Amino acid sequence: MGICNTKSRVASGSGSDNREVLSGISEMKSSVRITNAIETKQKIYDDLLKNSDIGSEKTELWQKSMHLLQSLAEGPEGKLDISYMTKDKVKEIFVDVDQGSFEHTWGLFASRFQEKKRVDPKEFVLTMSLLATPAKDTATECVLIFTIFDPDGSGTLDREEFGSLMKATIMSKLTHVEFLMKNDAAKKVMEEHMASEYTEENGRFYEAVNEWKKIEDPTVENTAPIIDTYIRVNSEQQVNISSGMAAACVDAFESARDSGGKIPKDLFDASQKEIYKIIDKDSFSRFKKNDDEIDKLCDALFKECDHDGSGCITLPEYKAWVQSNPDAMNFLRELNSVSEDAVEQVRNSVYFKRLSVMDPDPQKMQELRDKYAEGLKNMRDGGVETLEEEGEEEESEEEKETEEVAL
Repeated sequence: MGICNTKSRVASGSGSDNREVLSGISEMKSSVRITNAIETKQKIYDDLLKNSDIGSEKTELWQKSMHLLQSLAEGPEGKLDISYMTKDKVKEIFVDVDQGSFEHTWGLFASRFQEKKRVDPKEFVLTMSLLATPAKDTATECVLIFTIFDPDGSGTLDREEFGSLMKATIMSKLTHVEFLMKNDAAKKVMEEHMASEYTEENGRFYEAVNEWKKIEDPTVENTAPIIDTYIRVNSEQQVNISSGMAAACVDAFESARDSGGKIPKDLFDASQKEIYKIIDKDSFSRFKKNDDEIDKLCDALFKECDHDGSGCITLPEYKAWVQSNPDAMNFLRELNSVSEDAVEQVRNSVYFKRLSVMDPDPQKMQELRDKYAEGLKNMRDGGVETLEEEGEEEESEEEKETEEVAL
């Protein structure tokens, strides 16, 4: 996936783009640098775990990782099988997390297995640890979510990958119909949906009021059409507001008109708010349940985001698009909260507390270090470079002690 029709597409991101993934995670204070365009998720997480100079917070990351590997992947006779962990086992830890959010989260990490019933435990744990810390800015969020939804590490998002991202965004609790109404391409799809339900007058009224609010000093001439078309009883496209609310709006307008006074700037505030609720709770709710409508929306947004028409979306294209559509980050922001809850459960678990006071096993610790040293060498041979070359093999006595306790 992610193969573009134009050349040089793989080199779409820069080293600084990739560094944003980790530099935005302030609590971890990472010193990792990835110089390739966009490395795969696994390389990013492995690089974080092996090379981050984050002191005591590194210890906590080790503890969380080792805890889940042991508590979730235990076999029937106490034997460890850390090759995968099942969805049911993960649910035991994330039992208090909203089910809908858990399903989205699970889908991010289960894609490598075709049956999608299990997940690599280390990848899951490290991903949750990363996501539990909100990014500092939108640019960093873009790199992180782009990387998550680019599982093949191609450096681009094809239609399927972008569609997965948009579906997760649309289904997020933080996303409301305003996300669609602010975007011309999305608004057209939503308007067609409301027309099919014979509720298009609500969308037209909402937009008409938005345009009216841009007028510094509204007049009778530019206010009357809204009153006569949408508010008056038996008007051509009367919107679904209470008779009392409609009467109050008409009375305020006619009073200003007859007295020659100013049209109140808040004339339509109550009625627009009411119509927005109806669109969001009813029309948008039904829209989200219609797979065909969601696909239409994803097609429209993909075409808009794919600025050069290559058939793939690069990181710079996605960043530029998000600048005009900030709500596109809603899923990641919701995931921050979900991940914080999950990580907190791990931190407070019996296994975690027991692990934090266990005596270190020198043999296991050395095996783990050897494994990571070999992985680091392989990554370097593949073109991945890390920061702090001098002294990267040196650790303070305090760091050694905390890592040993963590193991």
